[in-house]
Parts: sequence; structure tokens; C-alpha cells
Amino acid sequence: MNGLAFSRDGQSLYVSEDAGAPPVITALDGHNLNIIGQVPDLLLAGRRSEIEDVDSSNLLFGIANRGLSFVDAASPVSLSGASPVFAAAPTALPSEGPNAGGTATVLSGQNFGAGAQVLFGTQSVINAAVVGETQINVTSPANATAGAVNIAAYFPSGWLAIAPDAFSYGPQVLQILPNAGTPAGGDTIQIFGYGFGSDPTKVTVQIGGIAATVQKAENITTLAPLLGLDATYPFPIESITLQTPTGKPGKTDIAITSPAGSVAVPMAFQYLQGENFYAKPSFDKFVIYDEPRQWLYLSDIDHIDVFNLVGAFFGNVIEPPGGPPPFGQIRGLALTPDGTELVAADFGAQNIYLLDPDTGSGTSIGVGGIAGYANSGPARVAATNTQNVFVGLSAESGSSGACTSCLGQLSLTGSPPTIQPASQPEITGLTGAPLVQSNGNGNQVFVAFSNAPGGPLALWNSSSPNQFSTFTANDSATDLAAASDGTMLALQVNGTNEIRGADLSLASVPASPELLQIPGRNQVPGFALHPSGALIYQPFLTGLAGSAGVVGGIDILDAHSGVLRLRILLHQQFMTDVDGLHGSFLAIDEDGQRLFAISSKDGTAENAGVTVLKLANVPLGIGTLTPAGGPAGGGTTVTIRGSGFQTGTTVSVGGKPATVTYKDMNTLTVVTPALNVGAQRITITNSDGEATALDAAYTAN
Repeated sequence: MNGLAFSRDGQSLYVSEDAGAPPVITALDGHNLNIIGQVPDLLLAGRRSEIEDVDSSNLLFGIANRGLSFVDAASPVSLSGASPVFAAAPTALPSEGPNAGGTATVLSGQNFGAGAQVLFGTQSVINAAVVGETQINVTSPANATAGAVNIAAYFPSGWLAIAPDAFSYGPQVLQILPNAGTPAGGDTIQIFGYGFGSDPTKVTVQIGGIAATVQKAENITTLAPLLGLDATYPFPIESITLQTPTGKPGKTDIAITSPAGSVAVPMAFQYLQGENFYAKPSFDKFVIYDEPRQWLYLSDIDHIDVFNLVGAFFGNVIEPPGGPPPFGQIRGLALTPDGTELVAADFGAQNIYLLDPDTGSGTSIGVGGIAGYANSGPARVAATNTQNVFVGLSAESGSSGACTSCLGQLSLTGSPPTIQPASQPEITGLTGAPLVQSNGNGNQVFVAFSNAPGGPLALWNSSSPNQFSTFTANDSATDLAAASDGTMLALQVNGTNEIRGADLSLASVPASPELLQIPGRNQVPGFALHPSGALIYQPFLTGLAGSAGVVGGIDILDAHSGVLRLRILLHQQFMTDVDGLHGSFLAIDEDGQRLFAISSKDGTAENAGVTVLKLANVPLGIGTLTPAGGPAGGGTTVTIRGSGFQTGTTVSVGGKPATVTYKDMNTLTVVTPALNVGAQRITITNSDGEATALDAAYTAN
């Protein structure tokens, strides 16, 4: 049984049959379970519906193969014989044509019977010809709407067959990957969708009104193994590969013309403000950004590299007090909130360094390692606004899970500074190497004990410095990032992202659609949250580090929905390591507009350096609302923190326009209109037409 539901009046029970039975939904008497009849199920690429519910008209709702199914069960009948089924995509050849109709198309499958009535979307085919059990010849009917439509065949026997998105009226764009590139042009991108055809010489693409070079056109048969799509993928997607022309920084339109028609996608591609690589042979592992000085700090074995963003050069290195130690292995870095001290964790020498960024002078504090493990030491640090630094210790060789004092607390008020195991009772019994990260002003520290039973998370707040809030998350986190605002926490867990609120509760688990996945992709430690929490910046490699042809990339995702906003492929590889205890290879600036990557031309230290990338437009996103609720009568002033705001940005609350004041690209204040009581959807629209929304973001009471 693949799902069941009672009718609203309880008179019937609908059962979706198992895979071994014919693809039917059986209607049973709700009192004695006698068979009333059957209706055909939607069998798509071998997968059936999972019935979930039914309405008063006996319309069944179910989960279908990569979608939803709606099955009319009002008139069950007795179905016999073999069920007709369309062939795997592409079912229709050709699978595209103009809106005027008239395209002669062959539909393939099996068990077709005479007298089939065929529909393209809602339009009926005239004189469909069933040539045999495996072929139906049709001519596409006219259709006023552009884009892909389902093809359905209804047979006198009561059976039906359906092929989703099997024919496209003109081209339709589903995804552009990557959807950002350099103004110099020459970047390779793929456009996925329908209706492109198979001949690249007959397809033209313009980006910003300038012709791109179309290199090839491919259909689902070629794409499936390249994208890792299995045999159950039911859609006949196509792609065109092209090289971008030169362009001006900013968002621009893409226009496509194929033999089937034309389509324009507004603001679909972004030309970056710039991407520059600065060579510095090194084994840099962690990078952090110093906003006031406009510097980057990069930890490199026994010293810290300093990159000047204004002058675009590597300056003098910062060495540990007394010079490089013999077993140095500097990892995590942090700046104190006032910017006066750079804190560095030296795993190899088992030291913490407190360094003056301007003079390079400082203090070395021996913190030791983990009792019983020679290869252990401090791996990450988080500075607070109370003159304390939390220190995360770890041990190699898979032994870090045994530690019960891996979270240290370093007091900077003493002379010399002193360290001891964090003594807050909520965390003294937690085991495992902790990932630690503070927010921007240092009044919060987020901790993930990834190896501890229950995968606990912990939150320290300067308003209650002698205690932690803890949360059993059942996570085995390998990386951690906190929004500078302190409103959101992001975790990398088993290759997926989790977004949690400031109270550590789960807010969302953004998912990646199949077309966005890259077979062989490797995540790179160092993912980041936009300061407002609106966006996730996820670094990755397109294959194994150091392999020929592999490049680094950055996905920028909506933190709430997981929708991909930008995918950028670098012209270098990311340097990388196993997890967030060993490296953090990406940092962003205070607006999420400049991205700083530890990179290499070929994945080797000899050809390493730093890539500085600047977006022309930060994707529009919503982080948090403060307050998140107010009187239904309106008049409440709300601060919206987010990303990519522009002068002229508009906001609606529950579909009603609000009064908006632009503060900066991350901040708006709005005055709420009168509202109905209840949860309200927030919609934000920029002057260039870009829009985003967040459901139940504000509550009117």
C-alpha cells in the first residue's frame, strides 16, 4: 500500500496500490472494504502517487514523482488489461514547437490502445493516430501560453498516461548556472530549461543585448548522467552551453531565440564588479576580515599573513611573540570587538596569541592540549565584549570526542591572562571538540559540540556570563557560522545546511534542487552568514581538490528557503581541509558584497593566494524584523534587517503597503499599515523589480 485516505463522508476508502500491482487507486466501501472500483494512478517514470487527502468532490491529493498529483476518483470503474505508459523522457520528439501549433510529434510508450484522446496541457489534439502499442502520432494544437505543458492520453478502457512537461511552446528557462560572471566575458554558463532544440547553430542568446557564443545543446539523455539524475527523473530538460560576452557590472537580461520561439528573462545574470587574485605561496587555513583597518588576516602555519584591501597587497606578516615556534600550526583567528587585539589559536604549539595588529607585538599564553592526547590543542577562538575569549580545543585521530574540558575560557583582564576550562554548569559535562563563533559585537558566543551525545548546541550571552543556554540538536556539525547581528546561526550537518534562531531552535533546513547539484562537488569549510542572517554564502569545489579542471565556487542562498540567488565560479580553486576545526576559507564584508577566498590556481600551496570578489548587487533578502509583532491597528515602527536594499525599496505587510525609510543596504524601517489579526507575509521589492518575501514574518494582534 502506497497511501490511503477516507472520503469526507466516510463512505469510501481510497488506497494507492503497491509497486507490484497495476498503477491504480482502488476505491473500497468504507464500511465493509468491498471493492467499489478503480481509477488510474499517475505513473511517472515508474513512480506512483502517495495519497494524502481527499476533498468533498472525491478529488484525491497526493505526493507524486517530484511534484503533486490530483486524481479524480468520483467515478471508479473496473480497469483491466495492461496499463498504458509513456516512455522515459523525452517522450515527445520533437518536444518543442511554436505557440501556433502544427508541430508533427511522435509520442513513445507501451500498451497504447486505439481511440486515445490526447491533450497538450488543456488543449485537445485533433485526430491523434495510434500507430501501434508503442507509438502515437500527433500534431501539436495551438496554445496561447508559452512554456512547457503536460501531455496526457485518455483511453476508452479507462486508463490514462501522462508525461510531465513533455512539450514546450517556445523556450522556457528553468535555471542559469552559474548566473554571475566577470565583465570581461568568456565565462562558461549553462542554461537549463525546455524548448531549445538539439541544434546549437539554430539557437541565439543575448546577454545584456550582446550576443553570446552558443557552444552546444543537450537533452535529458545526455544530461542525466552528467547531473547525477536517476532513471525516475521524469522531465525532458534541455540545456544550452555558452560563453558570455563582455558586459557592464550589474544585473542584466538574457534573451533566447530557438526555432520554437523566443523568451526573455529579466535581470537573470549579474556581471560582477570585479574578481582579482593576489598570489602568495602559503598554507593559509583561516581568514577573517578587519572592517576598520580594511585588512584580512590569514593563518599560515607559524605566522599570520596580512592583506591590505585598500592597497591590494600583502603587508608584513605577524609572528608569534618570540618568533615562530618549532611546532607551530596556527588555526582559528578572532578580533576582539574593539579591534585592539587579534587572537590566534596555535594548535601545534598549544598556545593562544594576543597580538596588536598595528605593531605585531603581543603575548603568548600556553593553554596546553587535551589530557591523554599528544596531538591536541586550541583550534578555534571566539572573542567577547567582556574581556573573555572562548577557546575550542580539539584532538586529532578521531579522539576529540572523549574530551570533557574542550571548551576553555581565557580571561584577558589578568596579567598575564589566564585560561581555565569553561565552568558554566550547563556545559561542563558536554564532550567533544567545540566549534565556537561570536557575533559582531561579542555579546554572544555560539558553540556546537559536534561529537557529544545528542549533538548539543550552546549559547553564551554577556548579559548572563555565568551560564549557557543549551539545546539538544542531534547534530554532528562540521562547520558553524553566526550572523554578525547575532540573530541566526548556521550549521553544516552531513553535507546540508541548518539555520537556527538566536534561541538555537531549528528555523529551516534549506534544500538544494536536483538541477543545482554538482556530481563530485566537495564542500569547503568556511561558509558564512550575511550580517543580517538573510543569506548563506557556501564555498565549494567542483571536484577533488588539486585535480585538473576543478574550480572553486560560491553559492549564495536565501537562508530561509534555500533558493539559490547567485552561483559564482571562481577562476581558481579553493584551498580546503576536512572541517571547520581545521580551516575556514571564506570571509565576507559588512554588507556581504565583497567575498574573500583563500584560493590557489591549481590547489597547491605554491600557487596559493587570496581572491577578492565584489558583487555588483547583493541579492535581496530578509533577515529579521524587530519587533516581529504589533497591534493590528498599525502604526508600529519595525526595523527590517536584510540584504541588497535600495533607495526606493517598497515593503508590503499582509499585502498592504507600508511606509518605508531606507537606512542602508542592510536596514529599512517601516511603519505598519492596519492589518487583519494573525501572521503576515512580508514582501520587499527593489526599484529594479527584484522581490523577495517571507511568510509569517510579522504577527498582528
